Amino acid sequence: MIKQGEITQLLVQVNNGDMNAYNKIFPVIYSELRHIAHRIRFQYFGIETLNTTAIVHEAYLKIINSEANWTSRAHFYGVAGKAMRHILLNAARRKNAIKRGRDAQHLCFEEWEEKINLSDDCSDELLRLDEVLIELERKDSKQVKIVECRFFANMTIEETATVLDVSPSTVKRNWQVIKAWIYSQIQERKTA
Repeated sequence: MIKQGEITQLLVQVNNGDMNAYNKIFPVIYSELRHIAHRIRFQYFGIETLNTTAIVHEAYLKIINSEANWTSRAHFYGVAGKAMRHILLNAARRKNAIKRGRDAQHLCFEEWEEKINLSDDCSDELLRLDEVLIELERKDSKQVKIVECRFFANMTIEETATVLDVSPSTVKRNWQVIKAWIYSQIQERKTA
């Protein structure tokens, strides 16, 4: 079993083309992505076209094809959170393209935290969230990483703190502020 400290070392070796390191780290990466995707499957139960394996495979392909030179475990999980975000947004965009003309159900950000049914009714909300995150990323990319870890990768406060190399209290404080800001921005877009 690979220890947490070894993950960064193996990722760096993979960056340097070491196939032995790749063979050692692949099961760990796959297992972690499966764990994240499994949690997403239970939260986002409305994704008929994606199952856990499909999410894992799509995320793995996005991560491997990202050409990122992973400098740490945190960097890898940041890339994974972003991949999960894009997978869900692509699913929402596909559903939105199919359903054009229907009204989206009103959901507040707190309801999203509990569970998102990525059905026809939710795809508009998720797309609005992406617009707000793009705006937030221009202002503070670290805040977006918190959202990707907490919301899209379904990580706990402690896991997010570990990945971002900050204290849990920093994540908790920022998460509260981010949620309020995102909610207000989404509400503004609905009335505009």
